[in-house]
Amino acid sequence: MAVALISIPTAQAQNAGCTVDRMVINRAVQNGEIQSFVQIKKQIKLKRGDRVLRAELCVRPAGPVYALMIVNDNGVERRLNVDAVSGRVIQ
Repeated sequence: MAVALISIPTAQAQNAGCTVDRMVINRAVQNGEIQSFVQIKKQIKLKRGDRVLRAELCVRPAGPVYALMIVNDNGVERRLNVDAVSGRVIQ
């Protein structure tokens, strides 16, 4: 993994090692380290009525992960983790 992801600023997100800083994420996408959130969103299968409330890029021991907060039409929230390189849902 490149230095840009290793040095993600932790003060910008609730979870240690996570960021919502678009400049950091865009740089990692441009360097080919991860897929863009737009690409990831196309790959994951959200249920009808689901929408993404928040997306963070987190560096985990296994690699970078998009941590998503999903909400459905009934207001029920759930967390979804997606491998930022492959687009595979992790649970």
